This record gives sequence, structure tokens and C-alpha cells, in this order.
Amino acid sequence: MFRIAICDDESVICSQIETVILNYAAENNLKVEIQVFYSGEELYRFLERGQNFDLLFLDIELKLINGIEVGRKIRENLDNQIMQIVYISGKDSYYLDLFEVRPMHFLPKPIKAAEIIKDLRLAMKLTDKLGGIFIYKKSRETYRKAVKDILYFESLNREVKIVSTEGEDQFYGKLDNVFEQMAKYQFLYIHKSYIVNYFHVTKFKYEEVTMSNAVVLPISQSRRKETRELQIRYEREGVE
Repeated sequence: MFRIAICDDESVICSQIETVILNYAAENNLKVEIQVFYSGEELYRFLERGQNFDLLFLDIELKLINGIEVGRKIRENLDNQIMQIVYISGKDSYYLDLFEVRPMHFLPKPIKAAEIIKDLRLAMKLTDKLGGIFIYKKSRETYRKAVKDILYFESLNREVKIVSTEGEDQFYGKLDNVFEQMAKYQFLYIHKSYIVNYFHVTKFKYEEVTMSNAVVLPISQSRRKETRELQIRYEREGVE
């Protein structure tokens, strides 16, 4: 089930987005669940109770708590780096303010049905890429970790440290073998000691990346060209 939230204080906009999605889902045999909110406070209270969505259509010009503040709370207070956020606005002057929230897209009003469908398809595509399970062994026990929760792997001599949204762990292994499993999920081999999850990188620089937990990791000189090329490729795929 793909869970979608729509948050806009204009009921007409909410109804438009909901109708477009439901019609598209019916035509393509997709299972979606939609919940509508008419204020940022209502949405945030719902998320605070542990609820979650795969995709959020969020109006910027909300009363009391605006969409930008809601987005910041989702990323910072709730530490949710995975939810895909599509901002909606009748103005186009918010781009710099949206940077730290890392929205998937920006929809200008009046909204076009084709753009809603495009964003739905992209969010579902990204969710699929974040799917999967990484399996590793310690002693005689087997552990399973959701790929979407993994931030990066670090080589520590004969062991590999796995850093996720839930904490850290270590197991015996080689980083090369880990990368063979994780490359298809858009993990980047940025350094002989680090493999990072592209979807958890919040900032790219030529010589380093910043992860969603604020840890800064180096990109080795020999891997900078390849890393940059993959970054561009993944960004291009994201807007197709």
C-alpha cells in the first residue's frame, strides 16, 4: 500500500489532487491510501503519533504553521528523511527556503493533472529503489536491515560498520562484497572506506558528502569523477 497525504487549506485543491490520484490508481490497478489535512498543525499532530506517509503534497501558504515549517519539523524534529515532499504554491519565490527540506518537487498553482501523476510515479519509483533488505551475519546469528534505513557502510580493518537510522553495528566482511549487493539500490562507493546511500546524502561537495545524520564523509580523489557522474545520473533519473 502506497500512503499519500494531501495538506492544503483549500478544499478544492485537496479534492483535485485526490481525484487525479484515485483515477490514475484505478486505471493502473495501483493500491493507494490517501489522507487529507486542512492545516499544518493537524498534519504534524498526526505524524507525531507515529503515523507516516510515502508521499506528501504540502501547501506552502498554510495558516499558523506554514508548509516550510512543517517540512522542517518532519526532517528535523521527527528525523524523517525518507518521506517524499511535493510543495504546492501560487508563488515561485520560495526556492531558497525549501533547500534544507529537500523537497522532491515544486508544483505551481494552478496545478496540472499531468504534473500530479508525474510526481506520483516518481515517488513510487524512488520507494521501489529504497526497498529491499540487507542481510549480514554475526557469529551464528543472521540480521536483516531495511535498505531505506541504511545511511552508510564503513570499512574497519576486517570488519564493516553499518550505520542506520536505528544506530550502528559491525560484522566481519569486505566492503567490496557489500557494494556488490548495494549498488543496485543507488549506493555510492565514495572512498575505499565508505559506501553511502545516495538517498541519505543531504549535501554533495566535490571532496565530501554530508549525510542525513550530519556526519561528513570524504570522497577520495580517485573516486570524485565517478561519484559526480553517478550523482548527475541519479538526479536525471529522478526527474524523468
